[in-house]
Amino acid sequence: MPKGRELVGLPVISQDRGEELGRIQDLFYDETSGSLRACLLADGGWLRQPRVVDFTALQARGPGAFTVSGAGAVSHEPPPGTRRWQELKGLRLLNRDGRELGIVEDLVVELPSGQVKALEISTGLVNDLLEGRKEITLEGQVNWGTDTVIVG
Repeated sequence: MPKGRELVGLPVISQDRGEELGRIQDLFYDETSGSLRACLLADGGWLRQPRVVDFTALQARGPGAFTVSGAGAVSHEPPPGTRRWQELKGLRLLNRDGRELGIVEDLVVELPSGQVKALEISTGLVNDLLEGRKEITLEGQVNWGTDTVIVG
């Protein structure tokens, strides 16, 4: 399963015209459903409205791109009740007993559903280098705060 950082930077291509609509710049996560709801596209333009593609509109993921049916899949409004992927990175992760498990570094995503199955966490630079980052499976209730995520 890919991580959020592996999705960021991928192009989104229109199947009807074969043109690149933009590259994924950020992801919108819905804490209630536990899934990705949309992607923010970067198109290199200044002073433009945000370009958002609903995650369900992404039809295919090849080795290096997503496709959508056409330019009509692009909107300008992020889905309500979502948080940006970049806002989730750096949150403290605690279990229900208050024990700190680490710092959220990334989301582990199931494709094509967009369901977030786990969080990749850092337990410190030395541990990351020696043991690698850990993945905490999201099971049961997950409470997302402004500074902390509580699992368990």
